[in-house]
Amino acid sequence: MPALRPLPALLWTGLLLAPVALSAQTPAVDLDALLGRIGDRLERYFQRAQSIVSTETVWVRSFDRGMRPRGRPRRLEYEQRVEWDATGADGVPSVRVMRELLSVNGRPPGPDDENACLVPEAEGDDPLSVLLPARQVEFDFRLRDVEIVDGRPVARLSFTPLDAQPGEVEWDGDCARIDLEGWYGGDAWVDVGSGDVLRLDEHLTRPFEFREPLDRPRGSRRWSRLQRDDASTRYERIAFENPDETLMLPRSIERNWAIDGGGFIPRYFRTQQFSNYRRFVTGGRLVDAPGR
Repeated sequence: MPALRPLPALLWTGLLLAPVALSAQTPAVDLDALLGRIGDRLERYFQRAQSIVSTETVWVRSFDRGMRPRGRPRRLEYEQRVEWDATGADGVPSVRVMRELLSVNGRPPGPDDENACLVPEAEGDDPLSVLLPARQVEFDFRLRDVEIVDGRPVARLSFTPLDAQPGEVEWDGDCARIDLEGWYGGDAWVDVGSGDVLRLDEHLTRPFEFREPLDRPRGSRRWSRLQRDDASTRYERIAFENPDETLMLPRSIERNWAIDGGGFIPRYFRTQQFSNYRRFVTGGRLVDAPGR
């Protein structure tokens, strides 16, 4: 997860889907078949998505316990793309999100902006990677319900990690970079017919306690507790021309953290919005998606 420290973070706007129209009769859904459809769809999606770049705009804010803003928000702009390796290490496919920081609060980025606290990583995981076939075995999936959205059946799946690794904390000045592999579960809303993921929510399954190192400037070893870490990613269909195709691509990511103890500000929020999708074609030429 991104490093945490008492710096500005982002406004929470909620995790609800748009209102849905319920049907008296919804189709029966085979969970294993649906997971297979999702995995196949994602592998084809990442194969196509690696030729696409977008503009990612990020807002980071922080608040005290009374939800009063602490400091000024930060606004960062990136050029973002994904890299897909169909073989990966040991034959396991992998996908990485690659970001190039373009500006911070409207100015060119400085040397300390790239790895600042709470900003997206320059190279990180794609949220959808947890649903790839090679990763599905790490979770217990349950079919929660099926609803009709815009005339199409949409299934909500929950996933719970089967195994958790010990949490690791790496300090860089005031920043605590926390690695909690196997500590996150969530829910996915999936178009039953196509296997497209419409929304993906992830959350920390239990609090994580960590302690300041002995070499901290204040000379203390106070305990802190990461109480919650919630993220919600929404997707939308984007049409491209030359050749014509439509892909389900990220529209926004909203994330919030709650921390007790230590020298941290209690609440941090981050919003990421994606726009200006364009595709590389022959000769390195870029083609914008219509209407973006």
